[in-house]
Formats: sequence, C-alpha cells, structure tokens
Amino acid sequence: MISANNTTSSLDSEMFITDDYWQLIRYNYEQIRHAELKASLIVSLYSIFFTIAYTFDILDEENIYSFDSSSPLIYLKVATVIPPIIFTILSFSSCVNCFLPRLKISVKPSPLFFGDIKPNWEKFSDYSKELINVMDNDKEYKIHLSQMAYVTGSIADQKFKYVSKSIRHLSKSVVFFLLFFITILI
Repeated sequence: MISANNTTSSLDSEMFITDDYWQLIRYNYEQIRHAELKASLIVSLYSIFFTIAYTFDILDEENIYSFDSSSPLIYLKVATVIPPIIFTILSFSSCVNCFLPRLKISVKPSPLFFGDIKPNWEKFSDYSKELINVMDNDKEYKIHLSQMAYVTGSIADQKFKYVSKSIRHLSKSVVFFLLFFITILI
C-alpha cells in the first residue's frame, strides 16, 4: 500500500510539473495580449487625435499652407512641426512591429504548436504518431513545453520592447505637438 501511495504521489508531482510549464506558457500569452492591447490603444489615441485635428480644421489645407513666409516665426513653426511628425511615425511603426514580431529563433518543429502542424505533417496519421510519441515520452514532452515557453516568452519580450518604444515616442510627439500649437497661436 505504501508503494501505491508513492506511485500516486509521483504521478501527481509529474502532473504539477507539466502544469507549471503550461502556466508559464499561459502567462507569456497573457503578456503578449497585454502588449498588443497597449499598442492598439496607442493607435487609437493617434486616430482620435487626427480625427479631432481634422474636425477642428487644424490640419486643413488652408490652415497648413497659410503660413506667412516673410515672417521670421515661420522657421520656429516649421521646426516645431517636424519632430512630432517624426515621433508619430516612429511610434506608429513601433506599434506595427509589436503586432508583427520577427523572431530569429531556430527551434525544432513541435506537434504542440499550431503553426508547426501543417508545414511539418501533411497527413493526419503522421501528425498523430508524432504527437503520441511526444506525449508518451515525458522528457520529450517537457522539452517541447520548455521550447514553447521560450518562444512565447521571447515574443512577449520583443512586443513589450516595441510597446515601450512606442509609448516613449507617443509622449515626445504629444509634447512637440503642444509646442507646435503654441507656436501657431503666437
């Protein structure tokens, strides 16, 4: 009876270990979703800003081209409009990069990852055999799980770097747009 408890205890601990892998993978996916949500909010903020700008005719052709070129303030106005445009482009491109990360990670195709299934196993029977082999071999299963945790963690890290960069550029563009609007009022 003692050996049966040890076997049950051993099976339970193995299940908890693989649950830890899956929890880590889920955590990484949640971080990926959070980064994408932040990038979506930044794009939405820019959309709202440009909608308001066009609604109030701030960016209307007659207002943009009505600068008096003989005035020395024109150079100040032009100097204050260029940085926010550059920071807006940089921020927006960082958001796009967040949605479309490019990884240079070479990993073994895994039957557990949906993106590897169709390119590596054309027939269901081949895929099924590989999946059963991985699931039945505890060491191989843990290797595939750790590979998934590594890849999802790398994706989350890269996405957060892009979102952080986008937030920095967003704040700079807002400051420079405010300076630009102040110079227009002068």
